[in-house]
Amino acid sequence: MNGDTQAPTIDATTPPTASVPVAGSEPEVPSVDGRSSRWARHREQRRAEMLDIARHLIHAQGPDVTMEDIAAASGTSKSIVYRYFADKAQLQRAIGMHILSGMHRRLVQQLDQLEADSGAAAGPEQRIRAMISAYVAAAEASPHVYRFVTRPSEGLNHFLVSVARLVATALPSGIPAASAQVWSSGAVGFVQGAVDRWMTAEDEAPSHINAEELTDELLAWLMHGILPHLKENHR
Repeated sequence: MNGDTQAPTIDATTPPTASVPVAGSEPEVPSVDGRSSRWARHREQRRAEMLDIARHLIHAQGPDVTMEDIAAASGTSKSIVYRYFADKAQLQRAIGMHILSGMHRRLVQQLDQLEADSGAAAGPEQRIRAMISAYVAAAEASPHVYRFVTRPSEGLNHFLVSVARLVATALPSGIPAASAQVWSSGAVGFVQGAVDRWMTAEDEAPSHINAEELTDELLAWLMHGILPHLKENHR
């Protein structure tokens, strides 16, 4: 795992799809009502372009990238960047939502494949495993972007809450909503902490487990607890 890894989920290694105009070239908000929708579309497109550039820059250079760095890479001024992202926390939140969208796409693909292979709907344990797999894959695809998104901030809180909501949809329908929310939040915190440690420990242990093994262990611990795992290792 390194910052140069191809990033299928985060899509951080594909070149930006468009360039950003130079400083001072931003059009003023049109006063004519008939142009307001075109301005809104232009602004949304510009924001997406700038987010794309920021994501690629963080993937290549690391999570300490500054708003000045993003402005320079965009060929614009820092004041223009702040028109689209009020602060770094808002940028973090936007990138987090991009990762979440990628996780959801991966999840749907995995569940569709499972159902196609088995001819039946995926069960709760299969859905939870797919969730964990999507999270681990997102972190592994671009460690720099993952670390940027998971730094403590309001952006991180929003990301984790959104992931927990996604996890809750994988639980059996008979579980009360309040219990599902609590379990999902705890599961996401557990997986996040484990993935953070796994990525940090990659170079520390010669027997470092791979992403597939990590996913299997996290699933077993979440669904069955750690005691069966300990008994198995002591046989």
